[in-house]
Amino acid sequence: MKPSISCEQIETRLLLPFLNELLLAGQNVRMTVTGVSMYPMLRNRQDSVCLTAQKKPNKYDVVLFVRDSGEAVLHRIIACHKDGFILLGDNQLTPEGPIVSSQIQAVVDGFYRGDTYIPDGTLWYHVYRVIWGRFWRARRLLRPFVIGFGRLLKHLKRME
Repeated sequence: MKPSISCEQIETRLLLPFLNELLLAGQNVRMTVTGVSMYPMLRNRQDSVCLTAQKKPNKYDVVLFVRDSGEAVLHRIIACHKDGFILLGDNQLTPEGPIVSSQIQAVVDGFYRGDTYIPDGTLWYHVYRVIWGRFWRARRLLRPFVIGFGRLLKHLKRME
């Protein structure tokens, strides 16, 4: 029997100082995703990410960054330039940036799809992130196939 855990929703701007303190102390942090900018990889209020500050951000990584407005956002790095990173949510079509290194709070080291942990190094995740990151201009065309493929895998898993 799973223990009962009481959860409280906290605004990200109030959570960021505490989150940064944990990350700077070398701890990894698990956070539930809110919003749809990283769909289909991350589902709103169903999936969670494992954040680390111990990893240098690279192309196609998902990072937690803070916009100039103070809003904390998870997006994927699609390009690295001298003046910063270009980021884009998996469910978006307009890139954002340049984002400077000081705006990046953490790198996603893996994520929980429901109760299943998917580490950053798995083959299917690597293929997904490279295709989704590299071919971002073709997302309007690719999105139905990616979502359909995910549904097919889910259906096949249920048949086992």
